[in-house]
Amino acid sequence: MKINTLQPQPASLKLNQQTKTEADTTATTAKKNTMSGVYVSLSELGKTNAKQAEQNKDIDDSNLPDTIKQILKTIRDLKQQIADKQAEIDKASQDGLQSEQQREKLKLLQTELGMLNSALTGAQQSLNKALQQQNLSDEQIQTALSLML
Repeated sequence: MKINTLQPQPASLKLNQQTKTEADTTATTAKKNTMSGVYVSLSELGKTNAKQAEQNKDIDDSNLPDTIKQILKTIRDLKQQIADKQAEIDKASQDGLQSEQQREKLKLLQTELGMLNSALTGAQQSLNKALQQQNLSDEQIQTALSLML
């Protein structure tokens, strides 16, 4: 037998349906009100990803092609790494490098900074090449350049 639920049902069919009593409603409300809190802890990777997603929201919201968005995110990430590395170098320099080990550490940091600067230059060149290859409007080019800064 097929029952059309859009039309009123005879009383004989309604007998099998559950009816909510006032006690059921009160119990449900009490459960909702006494629900214990939930503690969520994100891993460091999760925190980093969430922070990066928030920092790159302006890039994601732009009307640029995905390849250009990805290059812009890479440039932004490299700039942050360069700033962090420069801060490490400044701190190491202020520590009054006296031992050979401290001088070697400073050399290593400076080498890493040079590598990051090279990577940034490469990413900027990739962006320039991508901007030339895409058929972008002047507005899109302006947006990409402003997001790069």
